[in-house]
Amino acid sequence: MEYNLQPETQEDIQLREKLKKKYIATELNLTKEQQHFLNTKLSSKRWRLNNLYTIYTKDNKKQILKFNAAQEKIASSTHPRKIIPKSRQQGVSTFAVAYNLDSCLTHPGYQAGIQSYGQDESDKLAKRALLMWNELDQNVKDILNIKLVSNNQKGMTFSNGSVLKIGNFRGDTLQSLHVSELAKIAKRFPEKAKELKTGAFQAVSAGNKITIESTAEGASGLFYDMCMIAKAIQDSGRPLTPLDFELIFLSWVDDKDCQMEQEPNIPPNIKDSTLQKLHKYFTELETKLNRKLTKPQKNWYIAKYVELGADIKQEYPATIEEAFEQSIEGTYYHDYNLIVAPQNTYDPNLLVYSAMDLGMSDTFSIGFFQVHPDNSVHLIREYHNSGKGLEHYRNVYDALAEKYGYRYGRTYVPHDIMVRELIADNTRFEAMINLGFSPTLVRKHRIADGIEAVKALLPKLIISPECTTTLTALRTYRKKYDKRLGVYLDTPEHDEASHTADMIRYIAMGLRTAPVSPQYKKHKKINKSYDI
Repeated sequence: MEYNLQPETQEDIQLREKLKKKYIATELNLTKEQQHFLNTKLSSKRWRLNNLYTIYTKDNKKQILKFNAAQEKIASSTHPRKIIPKSRQQGVSTFAVAYNLDSCLTHPGYQAGIQSYGQDESDKLAKRALLMWNELDQNVKDILNIKLVSNNQKGMTFSNGSVLKIGNFRGDTLQSLHVSELAKIAKRFPEKAKELKTGAFQAVSAGNKITIESTAEGASGLFYDMCMIAKAIQDSGRPLTPLDFELIFLSWVDDKDCQMEQEPNIPPNIKDSTLQKLHKYFTELETKLNRKLTKPQKNWYIAKYVELGADIKQEYPATIEEAFEQSIEGTYYHDYNLIVAPQNTYDPNLLVYSAMDLGMSDTFSIGFFQVHPDNSVHLIREYHNSGKGLEHYRNVYDALAEKYGYRYGRTYVPHDIMVRELIADNTRFEAMINLGFSPTLVRKHRIADGIEAVKALLPKLIISPECTTTLTALRTYRKKYDKRLGVYLDTPEHDEASHTADMIRYIAMGLRTAPVSPQYKKHKKINKSYDI
């Protein structure tokens, strides 16, 4: 089944209410044993979550869910809103599925939703929920008098009128919402993250439950911002309001699975200096946490470092600072302090130029910039999308011109635009001209030369604060890491940062090709500028 779930109709709401009323009106005829079981055990949510729901473990063994340390920490919190930065594979999503399914089974008319960042992830969570239901003891189902009415694009609907929704859904009113991997959502689908913030979060009223969990994806984006706000409140000691998020950090140090008795195998490419750095890290961490790391913990961490290299702190942070620590190892521009303007620096007296990285089925990145008479280059806006034709981007340009008064100069495009076809018998370059763009080919160059051009540009590049994707890309654009050899290659990693970094490269190389005119009109009423 698909997990882009359909919104509720009025008929759906009426059906839920009808099921709820019928369920509440039904009298249960329980035996003494069943009533005793209900009173002493089944009435406790903690007991139910630790005794009723079947899961698959990390090593694919089927067993009843028993709280691990991370799940216990979450379950012990009574605050309705939680934000959880974490190391990998702590069982948080599994806990969320069990928690929300249990609420649906025991609260008539309950509406719960679990939002994930992709189809595969949604499918996995939905299968976990269905396994928990199918494996639930029939005696428990009989005591609760509960049945599964339907499992479709509306969610899992139960005979008490409750619904559990897993997947991508919009704005229904919920009593509980869990968002899995928000950092990934925010990084890969920023519009979806914005929709969650303005839509789904607002659909959960004060006092009801929102739980957000994720591994970090750098020091930017919605998840990072929310964690920093929660940390500031936590550090201040102020009591939480019902609309605040409680910060719950889950460290690898507290995960019993992050241990290995066997000594790690160290490949020849891992230098002694690297091992010395790791042992220094252990000593500093022990001081910071005021606790001793065991030998098995150190063995495990060294083995994981061999596997992950510089990404280990993102995947397995020991502290919240580590979770958002941006590794500079292998990045191209780590020696440059990016200049971020306090506000947008758009000047209506200057033409607006642009550069494009034209992804075919991949990310399409556009940067809008102006060149000032002091030769400073001001990036005033960015735009990113995928799967759209050039007509869509023409509409974006026109919309910006209408809203802000942009008057466009050249658009710098990569040289391979001449050989990639958009439609039959028409190159993309020709299509751009037909749509009213003024495309200028960036001369062919080695990527290494383009990176050097960006390094020359950065000291005079002023970036408007809303260009967050560009800022992240420039901080994270890195060389490809060969895990087998344990070295960084002189080739860029093709990831979320590369398209935006390429767009900046086209700006740098384009401006080298076309010198900037010194002519400039300062008088705002003239509102005129000159092409370069």
